[in-house]
Amino acid sequence: MVVAAMMATVSANAQSGYYNTKHELGITIGAGAITEIAGGLSDFAELAIVATATSAISGGAYTGSSSYGDEKYLPNISVEYYYHVSKAIALGGFMAFNGLDRDVYGEWRNNESGHNSKTKIGEASRRNLSFVPTAKFDWLRKKYFGMYSKVGLGVSFMFENQKDDGSNDGADFKEVDKTSIIPNIQVSLLGLEGGSENFRGFVELGVGEQGIVLAGLKYKF
Repeated sequence: MVVAAMMATVSANAQSGYYNTKHELGITIGAGAITEIAGGLSDFAELAIVATATSAISGGAYTGSSSYGDEKYLPNISVEYYYHVSKAIALGGFMAFNGLDRDVYGEWRNNESGHNSKTKIGEASRRNLSFVPTAKFDWLRKKYFGMYSKVGLGVSFMFENQKDDGSNDGADFKEVDKTSIIPNIQVSLLGLEGGSENFRGFVELGVGEQGIVLAGLKYKF
């Protein structure tokens, strides 16, 4: 509601404040991308399957299970381009990338002595690549400052891989090699940009594949 009120109050100013720019090229880094959130939910489901698939070896003297280690995230980065078709509307889109790596561990319990041991037995990774055509709407355009919103609909490719490194020693370890394709969006309710007429920094709040909150740099020409 606040954003809608701001749009109404600045619309007239936006029309009179147009400056000479046709192209925008930017790079962003964000947090809370849809594929990052979906990947986290997938990890919990996968972990439940793997952790409960225990194996008894050595006549029941040892019991083994597998589990994930800590996450190692690759940052959510996107590159975007827009072409201004009118004073208020620009069309284009972005390509986004993020990833996650985790080690897989075998956990062994000696049922006679009660001793526990843990060794690395494999690796799991996910890489997400997205292409999202987007429309951008400028609500306030000044020579050194601007406000805008944008909305996009596209697709994401989620590449998942989980492999045994050959040292599992009988642990029940599930290998995975699959690609998932999901629809994806970006809705930035409020974007703020500032700087020179050609080079600007910007921040956005919204939801989608670029993130819930994102920041970046852009070149306008």
